[in-house]
Amino acid sequence: MKRRNIVGGNIRKYRTEAGITQEELALRSGLSQGYINQLEYGNRKYTQKSLELIATALSKKVIEFFKDETSEIPEHMAEYSAKYKDINEYKKEFTALLSDLPAAVIDHYLTLMKIENDLMHSDRRPNR
Repeated sequence: MKRRNIVGGNIRKYRTEAGITQEELALRSGLSQGYINQLEYGNRKYTQKSLELIATALSKKVIEFFKDETSEIPEHMAEYSAKYKDINEYKKEFTALLSDLPAAVIDHYLTLMKIENDLMHSDRRPNR
């Protein structure tokens, strides 16, 4: 499995967003263009000092180089995520409705929901 080059990728991203070349970043940071290139492509390890120099040259904080913003969600997980979001919206609405009801009514609905839940899951229980 190939390792991801998060730091190098972020350096490249911020450099291109700034509209500067590797050579310009090298001049601003005091590092060589070859070193910048190798960092961006993951062929060279970074040091704390080199990241500090690059961060200063790009007007960024060093921590920003470590952010993994590739939120690629597999298709089946995206579908689950959407359903979960909908469920959370229902929970918020349900909770808001419950907060306006008297305690006795809430207890009544809670009992009904427990019975409904038991009935829904009774087919999953082994027969005795």
